Amino acid sequence: TEGGRAIREAAASHLALAGSFAPVFTVQDVVVQEGGTLQVVAHNLAGDSKTEVFLVHATLADVAGWLAEWHGRSRTVFIDFPGHGAPAPWDYNRTVVEWTGLVLPLGP
Repeated sequence: TEGGRAIREAAASHLALAGSFAPVFTVQDVVVQEGGTLQVVAHNLAGDSKTEVFLVHATLADVAGWLAEWHGRSRTVFIDFPGHGAPAPWDYNRTVVEWTGLVLPLGP
């Protein structure tokens, strides 16, 4: 069913459920770049930072997957977007642009 598929996709999204034990990352900066990409800068609790470039339509699940891979020891992560909150697993298919309220430049 459609509901069952959505639950499976949310569970596979790498986004941690509130109350679970998972590493925390802060996405400090998201910049729209020319060519339809986003530059995402994230920090872990130790203060280390890492930058990744995603397609402009990247989802929260895409960012969570990258952060889980960076952490290397957890399948799920919490992501704090200062001023925008922390997405839950059911937000997996929302885009980073939508979540952060970024305005995309108009094309030529």
